[in-house]
Amino acid sequence: MLDLIIIGAGPYGISLAAHAKARGLSYVLLGLPMHFWKRQMPQSMFIRTYPDSIRLSDAHGRYTLERYCEETGAELTIPLPRPVFVDYAFWFAIKTGVEFTVESVTRLEPTAGGYAASTDEGNLFLARNAIVATGLQHYAHVPEVLAGIPPELVSHTFGYSDFRSFSGKRVAVLGSGQSAWEAAALLYKEGADTELLYRRETPNYREAVTTGKELVELASAFYDLPVEKKRERRSQPPGSIAHFLRPYVEGNVRETGNVSIEYAEAAADGKLRLRLTNGEVRIVDHLIAATGYRIDLDRVPFLSPELSRGIPREVEGGERFPKLGACFESGLQGLYFAGPLASYSHGPAFRFIAGLHKTCHGIMEHIGSREDASTEKTPS
Repeated sequence: MLDLIIIGAGPYGISLAAHAKARGLSYVLLGLPMHFWKRQMPQSMFIRTYPDSIRLSDAHGRYTLERYCEETGAELTIPLPRPVFVDYAFWFAIKTGVEFTVESVTRLEPTAGGYAASTDEGNLFLARNAIVATGLQHYAHVPEVLAGIPPELVSHTFGYSDFRSFSGKRVAVLGSGQSAWEAAALLYKEGADTELLYRRETPNYREAVTTGKELVELASAFYDLPVEKKRERRSQPPGSIAHFLRPYVEGNVRETGNVSIEYAEAAADGKLRLRLTNGEVRIVDHLIAATGYRIDLDRVPFLSPELSRGIPREVEGGERFPKLGACFESGLQGLYFAGPLASYSHGPAFRFIAGLHKTCHGIMEHIGSREDASTEKTPS
């Protein structure tokens, strides 16, 4: 039996595997390496965080983005192109000795002494501990008003790596955040007749590069904040739009603010008809919903019903999140959650890579303390 199953091979999973390797723990890292970053995000766009705060986590903090650029000759630019971060992640995995098992988990369930993970390749892995470190792929949120519209007319920004298929088409983008502006910029670049629709009166641009340090500090402090302070941080509006997107959109893409969609229907001619709250009507070939993600434990497809029922939930969070302890442990011994699923108990920084360092140290220390306690109880 292994010490650890890690589900999800993105930044959190890779970092956790690096820490496990450094501690001498046996593990299996399951998933498609950096799949979300490599295959489901536009590669011609940038990361808006300052490079100083963009790094994976290893036990001694040696393998930074800066070191990667020094050793490989990659250019460290601001803002940082996404492919550079993807290449850095694979370099980091090599340097830390991380091994991937490129199989997708189809079921995670409790078993005697730990957990069992079944994969799409028909393999079964057993371990004393399991970490769910998947990203946002299960949680794309499309507003109810668009429910039932065929996927050839409505889609979510999740999963798009380019927008060439929309060349020459009329496309509406719904949303007021970073992903909406990225989609609009890239649609315009590919020759689509594009319009942004959003509820804000005006765009919320951030006129400087986000340092990321404030999120890292929040990641460290959030769990110990008073309840009211936690509620305050959770209720803060979504982040601003990166300043570098402004010239890609302004003057190129039509914008209609202070509206939402009141009604939507598939028209007989194969178009999508939208009625806006200002009374105007739009006829488009497609609508892309840049409407964020609704994290919900019940939408994780590989959790067995028995396991899902046994996980204590955050009641105030609508029971959509696991209730986690200070070291990301769930109410079930040996089961941990990292990344977005930890973002209610530990704060919004854990939707991003800002929470990597605290997550890795917290989980590994907790597993280590349990192993030490178990050894002390074992008769010599």
